[in-house]
Amino acid sequence: MGFSETVLAAMIGATATIGASIFQLVLHWRKQSGDRRTAAKGGFRSLLWMLTLMLASAVGGFAYSEYLGQDRRDETHQLREELQKQLATLASSTAKLEQVRLNAQSAADTQARQAEERRRGADGVEGLVQLPACKGRGSAPCSETDAQRLAVCAVVPASAQVTEVQLYTRAEDSQQPWSESRVEASQDGGKARFVDAPFERTHTEGSKEVCVTFTHWSADKGRTARIVVRYTI
Repeated sequence: MGFSETVLAAMIGATATIGASIFQLVLHWRKQSGDRRTAAKGGFRSLLWMLTLMLASAVGGFAYSEYLGQDRRDETHQLREELQKQLATLASSTAKLEQVRLNAQSAADTQARQAEERRRGADGVEGLVQLPACKGRGSAPCSETDAQRLAVCAVVPASAQVTEVQLYTRAEDSQQPWSESRVEASQDGGKARFVDAPFERTHTEGSKEVCVTFTHWSADKGRTARIVVRYTI
C-alpha cells in the first residue's frame, strides 16, 4: 500500500526524532545507573524528555506535511488555471477554424451555384405552352381577331441579363424536331405567331419571368409554343 509524499516525509521526520531521543535516553540511563535513586529520577526526566521530543516531532512533521500539502495545492491550482486558459484558447481556435471552414465551404458552394447558373444560361431555359384548336363565333370560321393570346414564359434568376430569346411553334401532334420549328417574331407559323417584344416580370424574390405573347387561330389543330431564353450572370 503506497503513501503520499507528504505522509512519507512526516513519518521519516518522526522516526528520526524518536530514534535520536531513544539513543539519548539510553546514554543518559547508563550514566545514572550507579545511583538507583538518581537513576529513577533521571529515568523519569528522560521519559518526559522523550515524550516532549515525540510531541515536537509530531507537531513538526504535521507542520512540514501541511507545508508540502499547501505547496502542492498551490501548484495544482496554478496547473488548473493554466489548463483552463489552454482549453479556452483551444476552444477559441477551434471556433475560428470552424468559421473559416464554413466560410470556405460557403464560398465554394456559391461558386458552384454561379457556375451552374452560367451553364444553364448558356444552354438556355425553356418555356412551353399548348393551346387547343380555335373555336370561332357560331358557324363562322376562326380568324386572327378571335385568336387566343397567351404569354409563354421561362423563369430565370432575377440578376440574369438576357442575351437571346428563341421562338418555336408546331402542331400539337407534330413529330417535327424543335430545331426545324423555329420562327421569328411576327412570322406566321400556320395560323399562329409570336407577337410583340419579349418582356420581363417578377416571379419570386430571387427570380423573374421572361415572356413572349403567342397567338393562335387555327380551327383544325391545337398548337404548341416554345421559347428558349439564354442569359448571363
